[in-house]
Amino acid sequence: MQELVFSQFKQGYRYNSDSLLLFDFVLKQKLKGRLLDMGCGCGIIGLMLKAFVPQIKLVLLDIVEQNCALARKNADQNELEAEVLCVDFKEFMQRQAFDIIVSNPPFYSLKAMRSQDEHKNMAKFQDSLSLKDFIHQASLALKPQGKLYFCYEALALAKIVQCLSEFKLNLSQIQSVHKSKDDKARLLLIEARKSSKAPCAFLAPFCMYENGILSPQMKALQANIRIKSNDI
Repeated sequence: MQELVFSQFKQGYRYNSDSLLLFDFVLKQKLKGRLLDMGCGCGIIGLMLKAFVPQIKLVLLDIVEQNCALARKNADQNELEAEVLCVDFKEFMQRQAFDIIVSNPPFYSLKAMRSQDEHKNMAKFQDSLSLKDFIHQASLALKPQGKLYFCYEALALAKIVQCLSEFKLNLSQIQSVHKSKDDKARLLLIEARKSSKAPCAFLAPFCMYENGILSPQMKALQANIRIKSNDI
């Protein structure tokens, strides 16, 4: 695959390892049909998936106009086809249901340190989109048997399972992410299916570091990604 170039704001929310971990998790699945990247930011997750799986029909959605403009710029400069929508996901009325929704939603609690930059806060904190609202709207936007992929803080597992069940989504795959094998999980990578009764697969944990250096898992992830970032 060619190197992808992603412009992102020097000041404001920037993609991070969570975005790359979620991309790697989703890419291992069978992707087809219409895919929505909800809260796309600069568009990195959706556009990388489009680059690897050209046949998907990609829609990028964000509530922040500047992010949508940035996502369009990144789609154009990488010659990747995507529809970009600027709308609040809680108010999103889909014209056609999606086969797949991918999202790195805001999951920091209100107790966490907030930034002076409101764009960062909207991307990071639950008050801009609660877990319940996110899962409810995702369920409405998915086709029957459609799949939702997202990452969330590990401490919220019980609430995640409760919300998925409430809105007829079945937890079908889960992978915990750890800084190292001796650390508690900090992040969960989740697949949920709409109107499904499939059993849940617990995947082997993903450890980012081993003996103070990048783990083989993390090195393999990075080797599969060819991206360059430009600050604007």
